[in-house]
Amino acid sequence: MDSCAPVPNQHLIARWLAEGGADSHVEVLRKAYRERKIAMSEGLERLFPGEIRATDPDGGFFLWVTFEDESINTEDLMNTALEEGVAYIPGPAFSPAGNFSNALRLCFASAAPDRIDDGLQRLRRAVDRYRAER
Repeated sequence: MDSCAPVPNQHLIARWLAEGGADSHVEVLRKAYRERKIAMSEGLERLFPGEIRATDPDGGFFLWVTFEDESINTEDLMNTALEEGVAYIPGPAFSPAGNFSNALRLCFASAAPDRIDDGLQRLRRAVDRYRAER
């Protein structure tokens, strides 16, 4: 019971849950997230051949990407990436010691495959600009 939600809405949700609505909805989400993960993985392979290693998670919403070129600092790359219209979380955000400077975390959950491809192309441009400016 929720003291803030209207009682009729609570009844609707309770019925939806009892009739298996959540189970079928989770299956729809799993399919969508799987497609998005595959789109991101394939896009990374296509746009960054031999330049990165990326995880292939069984769950979650993110890929961990590590650049083979350890001189790429994803914190320094961030401003260029933002100028290109793409965002990520730099690797050092996941290390109290500031490790993983050549890694980043990308989210595949919040964008459709065509938008993922656009974002990866923007990241490719950002990396190319970053290298040219160094």
